[in-house]
Amino acid sequence: MGPDRRIWLVRPRSTSRRGEIGTHITLELMTDGEARVVTCRCDEWDTPAPDFSGLLARSLPGGASRGIARGVEASPLEPD
Repeated sequence: MGPDRRIWLVRPRSTSRRGEIGTHITLELMTDGEARVVTCRCDEWDTPAPDFSGLLARSLPGGASRGIARGVEASPLEPD
């Protein structure tokens, strides 16, 4: 359960950044209508009581990239 009292499903993803293979794990955190992604050290995750609220606080919205601002969505083309 998250700090906002919502229940989050956490699952490991099979992909990691090239320089983090073997040392880090990428987690996907999902709740109603929201998905977030966080990368953490393996020893941070492989404990009896992982810091879920800390992981959630560091997570990014699914599909986002750290340091890259989301662009303005293009409006649909209008017919001639």
